[in-house]
Amino acid sequence: MKFNMITKIFFLSSLFFIPALAEAVTAAGEVAQIRGAGIAHARASDGGLRKIGIHDAVYSGDSISTDKDTSLNIRFADGSRFDVGPKAEFVVDKFSYQQGTEGGAFYSRIIKGTFRFVSGLIAKSKDRDMRVSVSVATIGIRGTQVEGEVSERQEKDGVSVDASAKVVLLEPEEKGKETSIIVSNEFGSVVIDKPGYGTEIPDEKSPPSPVRKMQLHTIDNILRALRSSVRQGGAPKPRMP
Repeated sequence: MKFNMITKIFFLSSLFFIPALAEAVTAAGEVAQIRGAGIAHARASDGGLRKIGIHDAVYSGDSISTDKDTSLNIRFADGSRFDVGPKAEFVVDKFSYQQGTEGGAFYSRIIKGTFRFVSGLIAKSKDRDMRVSVSVATIGIRGTQVEGEVSERQEKDGVSVDASAKVVLLEPEEKGKETSIIVSNEFGSVVIDKPGYGTEIPDEKSPPSPVRKMQLHTIDNILRALRSSVRQGGAPKPRMP
């Protein structure tokens, strides 16, 4: 009798943990495409390292890295898409989204490398709780498509080179939709609302530069690094005003 009572208590208490466990292991997204001769890894928040390939899951807390010959396209549950180029590092700090509901949250960081993202339903919701951070600034998203390049702080020939970033607004995939981003850090902020325009942050102690039309070679260099990753739907090139 005592044994049965203990068994019942254990069974009932486990019912409370099963939903939490299921939520904890729910994938934030998956690797939709991978190109190149190299490999990519995901390091979980507990430190566990795994190799990832096509259709492999990506979880909240994962740090994704690619080697010099690999680029990835990652699709998230809310429809957001990220391309990351070779020798890149991308962190999914937080992803919370439930299919068919309004809201959610998506925080991510580009540590280094080239990137492109197309925002999904979270950025289009009322709260718009989506942020993409780079080493020297944060990009506030309003439902759009952005590309950029991030370099991390490093030592070259005994000389310290500061981290820096370039961010360019692209044409939205949905024609006629308004699009804009806010690029900011503790030293200042700029609003970019014209496709083909962007900003540069030269180091960790400088504000984003005034918004300007980005040179085609700047955009082409970023696209070239990402080109080995095929993008669903054929992501459009930016329209240069």
